[in-house]
Amino acid sequence: MIRRSVLASSVLLYIAAAAAPARTAATVCGTERGARLAAPAEHEAQWRQLRRLKTALRAAPASWARDYGHIAVMDSSGGAVMEPNAFNLTGRSIAFLPVAPDASRYRLVSGPQAYDEQAAIQGQVLRGLGDDDYRSVGLPFDFPFFGRRHREMLVHSDGAITLGQPDPDSSSRSLGRLFSGPPRIAPLFADLDPSRTGAVIVHLDVNRVTVTWRDVPEYRDFGTGPRQTFQLVLESGGGIVFHYFSGTPSAAVAGIAPGYLQGQPEVVSLSAPPAGEFSSAVAERFGSERSLDIVRIAQRFYETHEDAYDYLVIFNSLGIAAAQNAVAYEVTVRSNTTGIGDSALDRGYVYGSPWRLQAVMNMGPLGQYPLDPYARVGSRGAITGDSTMTILAHEAGHLFLALASVRDPERPGDLPMLGAQLAHWSFNFHSDASLLEGNRIADNRDGTFLTVGAVEGFSALDQYLMGLRGSGEVDPVFYVANSNVSRSALPRVNVTLRGSRRDVTVEELIAAEGRRTPDDTVAQRLFRFAFILVVPPGAEPSAAELAQLETYRAEFEPFYHRAAGQRAWAGASLHRMLRSSLWPAAGGVAGEPVPVRLSIARPLDHDLRIGLYASSFIEPLDPVLIPAGAVEATVHLRASVAGVADVYFFADDPSFEVLHQKLDVKAARSDVTLVDYWRDEDLLVLRATDPNRIPYPGLPVRIEGLEQPVLTDAGGFIWLARGASKPVTAWIDGALSTRITVEP
Repeated sequence: MIRRSVLASSVLLYIAAAAAPARTAATVCGTERGARLAAPAEHEAQWRQLRRLKTALRAAPASWARDYGHIAVMDSSGGAVMEPNAFNLTGRSIAFLPVAPDASRYRLVSGPQAYDEQAAIQGQVLRGLGDDDYRSVGLPFDFPFFGRRHREMLVHSDGAITLGQPDPDSSSRSLGRLFSGPPRIAPLFADLDPSRTGAVIVHLDVNRVTVTWRDVPEYRDFGTGPRQTFQLVLESGGGIVFHYFSGTPSAAVAGIAPGYLQGQPEVVSLSAPPAGEFSSAVAERFGSERSLDIVRIAQRFYETHEDAYDYLVIFNSLGIAAAQNAVAYEVTVRSNTTGIGDSALDRGYVYGSPWRLQAVMNMGPLGQYPLDPYARVGSRGAITGDSTMTILAHEAGHLFLALASVRDPERPGDLPMLGAQLAHWSFNFHSDASLLEGNRIADNRDGTFLTVGAVEGFSALDQYLMGLRGSGEVDPVFYVANSNVSRSALPRVNVTLRGSRRDVTVEELIAAEGRRTPDDTVAQRLFRFAFILVVPPGAEPSAAELAQLETYRAEFEPFYHRAAGQRAWAGASLHRMLRSSLWPAAGGVAGEPVPVRLSIARPLDHDLRIGLYASSFIEPLDPVLIPAGAVEATVHLRASVAGVADVYFFADDPSFEVLHQKLDVKAARSDVTLVDYWRDEDLLVLRATDPNRIPYPGLPVRIEGLEQPVLTDAGGFIWLARGASKPVTAWIDGALSTRITVEP
């Protein structure tokens, strides 16, 4: 006999599930919003495990890395590969115990399985529940979850419930989706299909709700996958319990998450949960496939290379897929751009990059790409027409795209311009054949539409969101509402759509997401890429592999420039770092000196001369000298008139990168803004800036009560110690219109 749950409400357990098994050959892009949190969290979980196995680490062969021309090669030892994590929770129960009355924090406890057979027998079957489906169920009590209370749950066929909003998408059931989607409780977040067999059953009691997935199989294109039986229990006091009765999923994620990228998630072992409390998502990923630890690969890259790259582009000769069913994916590391549907982020230190790295692209196995960089890539290319070049540019575009959308007037919470993982354009969106999916769509003017183009380049709207063109250069677009085709479908030509046209102007997009900041006048235009190949331990890359990747690297530079409408450039060679305090953009005032600090990563045994090339209204400057044994030098630029200047610094040693930045020169100090940037009881930080949020270094700021002005630093900041009860009044010297008073 199977006993009713004996885990007390004081017992709390958490499980994380891995990505669902592939339905077909790799076709999709695996980029998702939550990957920015999932990748570092999985890396930390792996290194906790490796530290426990430090004896095995000492016995492992030494890792190596070296450059072959402009290709960085490293072997896969030293933690670059995450081994399979087989599902090990069958026969166990996991409980999440709320520490506070509002369930804002949890403890985890693991114990013997205590599946409740009576709840499964007496509960109500959710009839007609299909693949990628859900049903709304009212709760008999206010259920607290991460500080909020809920009276409704959305029971999904994929082994999870969400709160507040459904998420029936067919995309990968991954850690990233768990972290970035709606609030979710996931005993077995996997691609399950109750339409084949089995049942999802809900039993409501006055103080307890039990959801049972009984004999529900994993999805398969043909036949029936392995059956899974497990339960979720919600207790009125906030306790959450997972019971695992039978089945071993090939891939799943188990855990809980407050959703929408809130907090700092942790990846743990649910069968042996750590002590302590958790105030954000906690989960475990299970799977039978190896994967790359892109965080560790980045760390190893920076052990032998300087911080001179915006993107790391990783291929492997190990046959390790980027992700389940995914050709490739991108993870954003740093972002301070607003108006693109994204949030601010800086996790560069985790990846080993002190200041520059913005994104990592996992391109998967080198062998999945044809030798011809413009030939179609596998199953995806057969559908979309994608080549190696378009996929590379697609992943690079994810730093800014496709995350922005207007809101649907009939469904205010919906993002109708977006499709798969809410990180690609919708199939039904006229993206003008964007590399980030969507299609070029012709309106037949009879309620039908035809897709006539796909994956051709970065569209005008893309270029606006990338900071490459102004809003006035973007024509209206549209999407097909209530379409007969899934918004998550891969782009494809000659598909007929039926629905209603909804026009979208860039002004409407700005109203929904805010102004693109920084705008096209000062946004970065030159991006540097480092191409990396990961090979097996003890193996050297073959000449054919190096030649193939070198072809991609060399061809990507002109292709990216063409795809961006000749408005942006990609540098894909390996160079040493030349850093400027102006990069990527800063401001100044006409006729006044702008201090610039130039630096290199480590001292040289000889002098390094750095030249300047700039727009004509920047006064000529003699070469700057960083003396032997030093790492920096300071120089002052001066502009004769107002305007936006292009400024290039280049060293006499060609091993260093050429650095491009924008200098926005204002006509007068009064055109700059002084803002209350940050404060606490003891410190006040002011900043000289403008609507693009760029810094204005070297400007004198008057502080009421101080005799002498204080100069803004390289970031445009003024740092002031202050008392908690004393107001501070400040202004840019000679520009009383910039005066601000910061109250305590």
